Amino acid sequence: MSWKRLPTYLANLRLRLMPFNEAQQKAYEETGHVQQIAFKTTPRAGKIEIKRFLERVYGLNVVAVRTVNYEGKRKRRKQGFFQESDYKKAYVTLKPPDRKSSPA
Repeated sequence: MSWKRLPTYLANLRLRLMPFNEAQQKAYEETGHVQQIAFKTTPRAGKIEIKRFLERVYGLNVVAVRTVNYEGKRKRRKQGFFQESDYKKAYVTLKPPDRKSSPA
């Protein structure tokens, strides 16, 4: 009997991991796990899309996703003004790994 796997449709989503701050870096060095990470993505990405993408592609256990929209900065050059592209910052809370007790 052959099992057919249902296709997984993923959004064309670009997530860029933001660097850790000092507290996150220290926690990662001590425990090997980070509770919350930040990504930079396009403004059209939704919370559910981000959560499904991280769970299905990277196998992360996502607890919650919080997002903030930012407008691109306005800059001035000799030719005139221009604006950097808008972006969305997604804060993803991860489930801590299970600590398996070793037999003593």
